Amino acid sequence: MKKKMKSSLLGIAFILLTAITGFSQCKEVLWPENKEKAEESVALYGDAMKQQNWRAAVSPFQWMLKNAPKWNTKLYIDGTEIYNKLASVEKDPTKKQVLVDSLMMLYDMRVTNCGDEVNVLNRKAIYAATYNAQNKAKTAEVLALYDKVYEISGNNVLDNNLLTYMQVIQLNAVLTKNLSDDQILERYDKLSGVIDVKIKKAQEGNKQAEVDRLKATKSSVDDILIKLVKVDCDFVKKNLEPKCKKNPNDIALAKKSSNS
Repeated sequence: MKKKMKSSLLGIAFILLTAITGFSQCKEVLWPENKEKAEESVALYGDAMKQQNWRAAVSPFQWMLKNAPKWNTKLYIDGTEIYNKLASVEKDPTKKQVLVDSLMMLYDMRVTNCGDEVNVLNRKAIYAATYNAQNKAKTAEVLALYDKVYEISGNNVLDNNLLTYMQVIQLNAVLTKNLSDDQILERYDKLSGVIDVKIKKAQEGNKQAEVDRLKATKSSVDDILIKLVKVDCDFVKKNLEPKCKKNPNDIALAKKSSNS
């Protein structure tokens, strides 16, 4: 039984390697040759999901993933829910990591088969941070994912990936000590720039609640920065003072500069 369970959980890894490459947007329903079996599999895993029997949903879901990877984006939305639910309640660390790795691969398969990379990787990053950021063996991998998300997203990074990016940077600096001050500041500048653009856009749209929320996020990001890099007169002059001059209305940053 244990061997069968392990085989089932690892099955997605094999599917990832054997799935047809290339992609479309997967907006239309594309049935495989064995449509009857596919319809049965969708019904089976769908019923299992409704009953919150996530384990029972795995086998029919994996059949669809292997035989109809371009069926529809719904396949990947359902799959990430199944594996997230399983991972969130799994107590055994080894089994939990297998489930999390499968969850991560589902996002990669969705990009491979359906495209929409910016949206999909932004969502993958959220779960990667949730499950892997504090895992010393995975922390650098999560940071690399966030770096890519910021590279491909421009200013369209999901708001959920703003403060989290800085937290992932902090975890890398603390757990693996793999970042210099310059590397931290380079990422901070990119993140801070995205937040500034979002604040400006919210101000132009008269969305004060959004402005306040984004400013609070920026203040939290700045607080983490101060903890990570050595703050002395030279640092303030080089890094914070120019930002204060550029953004004189940034009260939180001005306070940090004056208190340093």
